[in-house]
Amino acid sequence: MSRWGRRARRSAAVLALSGGLVLGAGLAVQGVGDDGAPAAALAVPADPTVAVGDPAAAARSLQQRLRRLPGDWQAWASLGNAYVQQSALTADPTWYSKAEQAFARSLQERSDGNDAALVGQAGLAASRHDFARARSIAEQALETNPSSAAAHAVLVDALVELGEDDAATDVLRRLLELRPGIPAYTRASYLFELRGDHEGARLALDEALGLAVDPADAAFAHRYLGELAWGTGDLPEAQRQFEAGLERLPGSAPLLAGLARVAAARGETELALRLWTDVVQRLPEPGYLSELGDLYAALGRQAEAQAQYAVVDATVQLFRDAGADPDLEHVLYAADHGDAAGALAAAQRLWTSRKSVHAADAYAWALHVNGRSDQALALAREAQRLGTRSALFDYHRGMIELSLGDRAGARRSLTSALALNPAFSVQHAPRAQQALAELGGPS
Repeated sequence: MSRWGRRARRSAAVLALSGGLVLGAGLAVQGVGDDGAPAAALAVPADPTVAVGDPAAAARSLQQRLRRLPGDWQAWASLGNAYVQQSALTADPTWYSKAEQAFARSLQERSDGNDAALVGQAGLAASRHDFARARSIAEQALETNPSSAAAHAVLVDALVELGEDDAATDVLRRLLELRPGIPAYTRASYLFELRGDHEGARLALDEALGLAVDPADAAFAHRYLGELAWGTGDLPEAQRQFEAGLERLPGSAPLLAGLARVAAARGETELALRLWTDVVQRLPEPGYLSELGDLYAALGRQAEAQAQYAVVDATVQLFRDAGADPDLEHVLYAADHGDAAGALAAAQRLWTSRKSVHAADAYAWALHVNGRSDQALALAREAQRLGTRSALFDYHRGMIELSLGDRAGARRSLTSALALNPAFSVQHAPRAQQALAELGGPS
């Protein structure tokens, strides 16, 4: 079969599978009680599927154009997107205000028919984790241009994070019919993954990889193929995918982070430390900083761990000052690092605005570390309502069940976590192993 024939076959398969997502979502929510509250921890990724090459260079070029043509509304919208990409590549949220100003200027120059600026504003809201605003603006963009693939893509992201899974699937199906490209297939992969269908997720990412022309697009597909393998404990495949991504995009911090996790899982701690140090120098995101701190802590190097945690705290504050609360990540970080009250306050804020399965898991864990496991269990169950296969979800549920005296349930959940990925966390995997051993071993 020709390359194009294989691609058409894969595309048809993904479209067929995506139709099944609607049925799967409907079945998944049956039986959820009124008191049930509906999330690497996999968050919907910021959309890197529109490759911009060097966003700093793109911004400089657009700035030069706008000095000559200050009324170019399309250039203002493109400049805003370049600023958002700049923030994503540098973990510097101060670019958000510049992006906001650029989109506003674009709409000032042209208020009617300017779906480009509206999509940009929606994407910016999503980057700031304001998913209700992202949804509202994306819907405005679709009123302006019902065929906007970019608006459909942002709307999928927002709906997933708001916990509106059926609606997200419907929008994704329209996106796949409208423009079956990389943004559509990467989102299809994520929805498959949320439903525990890793084969469907892999198939969709393979399709995205087959369409990738720009190195950044190919690297993105390899990254998430690696994440899929990592999530099921397939270290050789995870390493292969991360290395393939780095061949396309050398120095990519997310791909280096993937290799760091693999190295730590194999006990190659010095290599893992070197890789993590490189990662946080390139992209000092709170999640990466805390993972390096956790590795130091696991090695008994407490002073170095505390130094990383101090940087996490400062970085979280930087994001908040820029109007971008790293809510989900902060809940889990605070819960795992001694700030139980802060974790619960952040989780309660999170739950008022987002009902995703990841938000449910984070809220459950925050309640647990505050001694409220009876309330946490309903949320831990809700976190798995879609069938998401997550070692972290299983671990959280197992420890909650254990604290409630449900030894059989805890044994099942902890067995599931370690069977899925025995090295899912340098901090929590050893605790899961110890707890399971005290329960009599795997069920």
